[in-house]
Amino acid sequence: MTHVLHKTYLPYIIPAVLCLPLGTACHEIIGHGLVGVLCGGRISSVEILGMQVWPSMHWQGWFGTYGRCGIDPPTERGRALCNLAGSMSTWAVSILAIIVLSWKPWHGWKRAALLSVGIWWVDLLTYTLPTWGIPRSILWGGHYSEPYYAAKDLGVPGPLFQAFVLISSVVLAYFWLRRVRTYSAVWRLGNRSQP
Repeated sequence: MTHVLHKTYLPYIIPAVLCLPLGTACHEIIGHGLVGVLCGGRISSVEILGMQVWPSMHWQGWFGTYGRCGIDPPTERGRALCNLAGSMSTWAVSILAIIVLSWKPWHGWKRAALLSVGIWWVDLLTYTLPTWGIPRSILWGGHYSEPYYAAKDLGVPGPLFQAFVLISSVVLAYFWLRRVRTYSAVWRLGNRSQP
């Protein structure tokens, strides 16, 4: 019985638990960090959920943010791109995961990891919530919308960016839920055939 539980549920539990730290790392390192470097900046520090991971690894404490990438591109446009890239990186990776989920019926750890990454689009949605007066985090509020103001600094009208976020969130939620439902149906059928 324990073996069946481990084989059935463990592949879902571990990726779900790792979803927040890995999503935060993607947001900070790939989004802010990589784009900031491409815009001429230099990474001075990276913090993920209270743990500084660059330039040295040590616990700093969790003080009201999921993460931080200390980078300062030399131009206003570079700073705006860097700020927009955080949430857009997790949004783009979630699209990739949903596409990969559609290719074939993945199983076990791979399916669970892809489903966990496939929901990272929520990062862009939650970071846009403050533009409607809703705090972005249930843990510590947050009333500043980094991607929204970055998009505005790049010349994108605020309502257009909000519409993009809402429409893309609904579309991605639809395709993500389709993948979850497909796998749930396959899982139920597979369990019925076992003695």
